[in-house]
Amino acid sequence: MPCVLLLSDIHANLPALEAVLGDAENRNPFSETWVMGDSIGYGAQPNEVVDRLRSLPNLSIVKGNHEAAALGEISLDTFNPTAMAAALWTQRNLRDDVADFLRSLPSMSTERGVTLCHGTPRNPIWEYLFTPSTAELNLQHFDTIGCVFGHTHIPSLFSIDSNREWVVRQATDGERWELSSDRWYVNPGSVGQPRDLDPRASYAVLHMADDAKPSISFHRVEYDIERAQDLILSAELPNALAFRLSVGR
Repeated sequence: MPCVLLLSDIHANLPALEAVLGDAENRNPFSETWVMGDSIGYGAQPNEVVDRLRSLPNLSIVKGNHEAAALGEISLDTFNPTAMAAALWTQRNLRDDVADFLRSLPSMSTERGVTLCHGTPRNPIWEYLFTPSTAELNLQHFDTIGCVFGHTHIPSLFSIDSNREWVVRQATDGERWELSSDRWYVNPGSVGQPRDLDPRASYAVLHMADDAKPSISFHRVEYDIERAQDLILSAELPNALAFRLSVGR
């Protein structure tokens, strides 16, 4: 059964990424990795995170708003002051080869009959998917059975039940659900900056089989938060970016 590692919103947090990769390999070796954007931004190791991702076999990765901001592809006017400061720092510190790689990324892609994006299919860079109404409106913007997204930093599943009503579940560590709905959305949560009051790194695994419906499992991993915080402070990034890692918000 192919296992696909789902990552999003790593935000230049290499200690969190390494912890997730180690945990995922120990649980169930994965054959592919899909990354739903914002691999950089906020954290202090953008180049190292991109290098680590590029070392993984069968990698598929899409562009998020923090990649677009660091590359000058979108205006920083809509960023709050902390996010703007981090984006400007990232612009100054990206290696040329990393910037070229990020510039080449698509905003959406399709892998194994599943759509990948950062925000939503309707607006892959910016739109947040929090509500059933947004999920419903986005159905006409992709034609695959499922969509894996990020941006909200909250591990979650949106699916349609037998009464054609949307069911939204916020995932917790160790949960596994069959993706039996006709259409569904999955968010693996944030590796490097969780915002659901659980500071542990978040990821998910998509379990696929030819003779059965796919299923999704969600996992949390402790990592060296103090190391990530020290790197942020040493880089003279905003102090708030270090503090929030301890509280998961």
